[in-house]
Amino acid sequence: MSSILVVAATESRCRLASVLRQAGYVVFEADSGESALSTARAVSPKLILMAIVLPDINGLEVAAKLRHHLNPQLPPIILLGSITPIGIDEEPLVSLVNGYLDIDASTDDLLTTVQSHLTSNKTQLR
Repeated sequence: MSSILVVAATESRCRLASVLRQAGYVVFEADSGESALSTARAVSPKLILMAIVLPDINGLEVAAKLRHHLNPQLPPIILLGSITPIGIDEEPLVSLVNGYLDIDASTDDLLTTVQSHLTSNKTQLR
């Protein structure tokens, strides 16, 4: 099964990771931007779910650093937040991330989004 890196505060991260594990995914967790960078490099996840707000570096900065260091092997990155960020559909943000999901999204929405991006990524790699 595909591996997913979940980067968020403890409560949200634990909930998301639990849902994903129950669905059969291998889940790695990080609680900061710096730990997300090192974990992504070490485990090469197939998808990254990352909060916009992190204690050290914001999610967009982490996405930019990952794109710089891992490109072209960079997996899809889905930003997580409590509201749709203003300008998320504008350049240059679009080039950094592959989507946005409410951090409190329902289990169905979470799993649908994850599966959609994993399937889309496999298609692009062929």
